Amino acid sequence: MEVVFFEPWYGGSHRAFLDAWTRRSRHRITVHGLPPRHWKWRQEASAWELARRVQDQPAPDVIACSDFMDLPRLMGFLPESWRSAPTLAYFHENQLTYEPAPKDGGERQRDFTHGFSNILTAVRAEALVFNSGFHRAEFGAAATELLRRLPRPNPRAALAERLKAARVVAPLPELAAVPLGAGPPPGSPLRVVFPHRLEPDKDPRTFFGAIEKASARVRLEIVALGGALDQATPSIQHAASAVAGVTLHAGYCPSREDYIGHLGQADVVVSTARHEFFGIAFAESMAAGCTPLAPDRLNYPALVAGSPTVDEARFTEGADLVERLVGWASDAELKRLRSPANRAAQRSAVLDFDAEAGARALDEILEGLPHRPVRAKP
Repeated sequence: MEVVFFEPWYGGSHRAFLDAWTRRSRHRITVHGLPPRHWKWRQEASAWELARRVQDQPAPDVIACSDFMDLPRLMGFLPESWRSAPTLAYFHENQLTYEPAPKDGGERQRDFTHGFSNILTAVRAEALVFNSGFHRAEFGAAATELLRRLPRPNPRAALAERLKAARVVAPLPELAAVPLGAGPPPGSPLRVVFPHRLEPDKDPRTFFGAIEKASARVRLEIVALGGALDQATPSIQHAASAVAGVTLHAGYCPSREDYIGHLGQADVVVSTARHEFFGIAFAESMAAGCTPLAPDRLNYPALVAGSPTVDEARFTEGADLVERLVGWASDAELKRLRSPANRAAQRSAVLDFDAEAGARALDEILEGLPHRPVRAKP
């Protein structure tokens, strides 16, 4: 089967997703993408630009895109021979619930224009796929509420039908390629990794605050891998400075291998995120053997559901996080967390989200669409 995937934001996790799928797919996937910058303009103009690139090409069996694409607009610009091809839209994120950037004075404002584009893309796609069940539910609730407030006619009923049929496929993280780590050296205190961006939507201030309180009571050390501290907001820098004495590393890693090495040498992975659609870095940490500790929200309940420590893996507020870290820092708990059996079980708990299974699922969705006669991948 011939598939053309239009990706206005061809970088980061979007590119990793497509690279993983094209390597594994039973079908031939051709990607037309644009560099990952000027996101608002990408959503506005990418349909025109990417459609221009295929004007003289034969129609594929399936047209696919990410949530960054305005799919109805794209179909209007494509050659007439392409317009009968079935479509698939994969939602990495959406602009109805994505955390808006702060404006002057700290005020946050949401522009519903791009969110409505997401709604129209969801309605237009014959196959609609989300990266997590949480994302599907959150987008559905936000879109339904927006459409409820808008004048009629609007596509509220059509969207409800599309959401009922929507599928969930993880964003093809390369979890099986993450080696199981042995944990910290013997005799080390509890080592905690925070592999998230040092930005407000990941709430690193809560993480650093919990570490400050816990480290006043027990020995521990941290590794923060989500970016350079000097580029963080002043309040995040201040919170991080309070735990500098127990910080082994802070900032981006020079290589993927170095990043994976840090994950494999940690005991526990912590998230304090208030905004997340899947949680790739968290899943990678579990694949490396880390015991998970995350807020009881977003997609984290799904990520930790198979963990052998699932009953201890979720917290509801910062005080719970502090007490869990203090408890896990004891010699007896460290022995349990560092046991090869526990580390291997944490890894196994997330391998169902690996790229291999996801690519198979996406291929099956493609094959379930009405399409022209299948052309085998050479």
